[in-house]
Amino acid sequence: MTAAPAAADSVASRSPEDTLEAGARLAAREPACRAFYLEGDLGAGKTVFAKGLARHYGVDPRQVTSPTFALVSRYGEGARPVYHLDLYRIEHAAELRELGLEEMEEEDAVVIVEWPERLGPYRRADATRVRLLREADGARRIEIRVGAEGR
Repeated sequence: MTAAPAAADSVASRSPEDTLEAGARLAAREPACRAFYLEGDLGAGKTVFAKGLARHYGVDPRQVTSPTFALVSRYGEGARPVYHLDLYRIEHAAELRELGLEEMEEEDAVVIVEWPERLGPYRRADATRVRLLREADGARRIEIRVGAEGR
């Protein structure tokens, strides 16, 4: 029997600061989580949310930028290594082999992935999925599913 997907929590954000705080609160609430998948349109606030997640692990949020061209940024000065991946430019799952995803697993790192639908076979069932949605008034609705594919 397959487990039903976890129910989504929903958080409202009226500002980038709210979005950053939501990320930090989620990381604090889920200390065992090793993978966060951030979904949403361009400009939805994924990188701002990633800043909050990273801040919880001791990374200065000002250092966190979208690794759109580099694909991966590593922040190692905090409590745990944090990898931030932006897979927007990935076209085929085969391109992911070069990113070192297996090594990140071995390092017990926290992995934050923007555009996780491009992970293909590297997608983790126990990842916490975060969907950022823009509302008509410019606010954001943040839907969170802990272990969405596995619990």
